[in-house]
Amino acid sequence: RCGALTGACLMIGQPGSRAAISLAREHPSLEVGWHMHLTDSRPLTRSEWPWGRSPAKAGFAIGLSARMRELARHEIECQWEAYQETGLPCRFVNAHHHLHVHPWVRRVLEETLPPNFEGWMRWGRPSFFGPSRTEVFYQMLDALFQARYRGRSPFRLSTTLWGIDRTFNMKAREILGVLPSLGEGIHEFMFHPRRLEGDPDTQALLELRNHL
Repeated sequence: RCGALTGACLMIGQPGSRAAISLAREHPSLEVGWHMHLTDSRPLTRSEWPWGRSPAKAGFAIGLSARMRELARHEIECQWEAYQETGLPCRFVNAHHHLHVHPWVRRVLEETLPPNFEGWMRWGRPSFFGPSRTEVFYQMLDALFQARYRGRSPFRLSTTLWGIDRTFNMKAREILGVLPSLGEGIHEFMFHPRRLEGDPDTQALLELRNHL
């Protein structure tokens, strides 16, 4: 409402999903994307996930078990169908806890999305504002699962992803510092705003709005 956020992810089938859909319809200039979820959430096709809330357990279960892959495929297809039923355009696709980079999940997403899908997919190179303990892990993840895919994706992909090292603590001054160095492409800055007052990510968005 303050004009600071340009895009938001929508998780289908969650306690707040209906309110979020209504809010998105009230603000048609907001770019909404599908935030596919396979863990740490409420599934559409069953009461709970067989692998619990852990993204790592979800990844291993899907990778090792044909039965779990079938369960996940059915869930992904149902989520996409439910997203389409909202009537909201899908501007981009990503996943809760970044599970869309899982090789099998990525293939199912490719098969589920229509060939003429005009949005983009979160596949940007993990970028960090400063030294981070998780940087090596995400660089390894990028090299194993993401880098080789960038040249052969059937969809548009984002170029960089910022905010992994600032989850729930984005800083406007750091974002303003890297903006001049960004080249062509889709550069995503990942925020998790939770409330209007006293929330670092929300305050960073409002400060950026004033600067930009």
